[in-house]
Amino acid sequence: MQKLLYLFLGFFLLGFVQLHPWKLDLDKDDIKVYVRKTDSSSIKEYKAVMEVKAPMDTVLKKILDIKNLKNWSYKTNNSVLIKKLSDTSWIFYIQNNFDWPVKDRDHVSKVVLSRKKKECTITLTAANNIVKINPKIIRIKRFRGFWNLKKVDEKTTVVTQQLFGDPEANVPAFVVNSMLSKAPYETFKTMKYQLENRTKNSVGKNKN
Repeated sequence: MQKLLYLFLGFFLLGFVQLHPWKLDLDKDDIKVYVRKTDSSSIKEYKAVMEVKAPMDTVLKKILDIKNLKNWSYKTNNSVLIKKLSDTSWIFYIQNNFDWPVKDRDHVSKVVLSRKKKECTITLTAANNIVKINPKIIRIKRFRGFWNLKKVDEKTTVVTQQLFGDPEANVPAFVVNSMLSKAPYETFKTMKYQLENRTKNSVGKNKN
């Protein structure tokens, strides 16, 4: 019975594994963005990676501070905590503002935190039925992703974000794929700047 359970679990997990290799699409300012094909869509997914001079808990706090997400996440103009489900799970609403003629997008995420001593992961899954759709905004219904933080030492963290999202409204896949690296790069660049300068400012204050 136990062997059958392991076998079933193996097949179950294989259904979610993307077998396509990652390809480095952008390497700039110590930020790397990789892209790869998926079996479920012609739109690719991305993985952004950087090392930041900030403690893991500081980075984690910044990511989960949904009210201030708009201050560093690319094209995010509204971000709200809809509901706290537990000490490690929440419902977030995020709206992205785009230039005309592209319509604004929004999405609703169930956010779940799991952590170990030197690593934590924040998973994101769609929770579309919790917030009513605004007819003036296109709801992104198909997405999945996660943040992963790994502690290098007390002052350094490796940050990874992996995400797949379908922008809906018949946007051609080649258009989405051609611009896929820009959003995570800009997000990571701003995030890194804020985290590292905050850390430097805190050190300076402590010395005075």
